[in-house]
Amino acid sequence: MKMNAIDKVRADKSERTEHRRDIAALAAAGLADFSLISLLQMGYFKKLPDIPGEAFDTVKVNTSNDAIILGMPDGVISLGAYAATMFLAMAGSRFKKRSRLLDLALGGIVLGQAVGAAQYLYKMAFVQKKVCIYCVAGAAINFASLKPAYNLIKENYS
Repeated sequence: MKMNAIDKVRADKSERTEHRRDIAALAAAGLADFSLISLLQMGYFKKLPDIPGEAFDTVKVNTSNDAIILGMPDGVISLGAYAATMFLAMAGSRFKKRSRLLDLALGGIVLGQAVGAAQYLYKMAFVQKKVCIYCVAGAAINFASLKPAYNLIKENYS
């Protein structure tokens, strides 16, 4: 029986594909996390569960001016970035001849998300002086994505 495109990717045990799978799994976690934030920002949820303590205020953090990028709530923008990450992870596995370029684009998105997360963590800690646990989880996801993205790019150029 001939394997279709999905079966070929599923059967691929290469390190490159394993790195892409790791990145895609982290992006899936980011989609779940930022779906909650986006629904809060859209008003579907009035609040989300927070960790007890004065430092934690998910509503304040996610409704602040710092949570607006290009006139849009940052949660929705993050959802788009996570979806693009998953798309590029799969596309790089599927289109082997173009995977180098696709992997560079994937690495660029992952790096951009990590830089954005670092900037937002700084603003939460030093400007807003409030913490959103969902944002911290998203930052951890973004930082964790750097290692498999780095390994993927390194393998392309070594």
